[in-house]
Amino acid sequence: MDGQSYKLATKCAKGAKMGATALSHMADYCEDGKVRETMREYVVKHRNLAKEIDGAIAGGGKQPKDVGKIAEWFALKGIEFKFAGEHDTQAVARSAVSGADKAIETLEREARTYSLADPEVCDYVRRTIELERDFKDDMATAMQGKS
Repeated sequence: MDGQSYKLATKCAKGAKMGATALSHMADYCEDGKVRETMREYVVKHRNLAKEIDGAIAGGGKQPKDVGKIAEWFALKGIEFKFAGEHDTQAVARSAVSGADKAIETLEREARTYSLADPEVCDYVRRTIELERDFKDDMATAMQGKS
């Protein structure tokens, strides 16, 4: 696996791992069962995709990377601070969808930066972006009828 492919693949896998961690934690702040279950469903999907990407990285002779412990800690503390004492499903859902938007934007930018990456890695980026878009759609469906 060449340098650009490795960098893009590790960024994609780390993003999926961070998304799973954040969604798992955010789900605890949801009162609505459908929204909470949608988030938990996507925790599994994010983790599975991250494992698949890590497998491709390892198969390419490189070392997969984990999310930094400090970055993970700050993300979790940020969620705790933002929703402390509240269980406002609407606010949590909006925040999760905003996170998906940021992930899509970041992945699109990274794909442009590492434009010479292998097609297999580019496909992982495409699939991760698709996962984020599906999450947004499923969250919209879960939130229908909520105010």
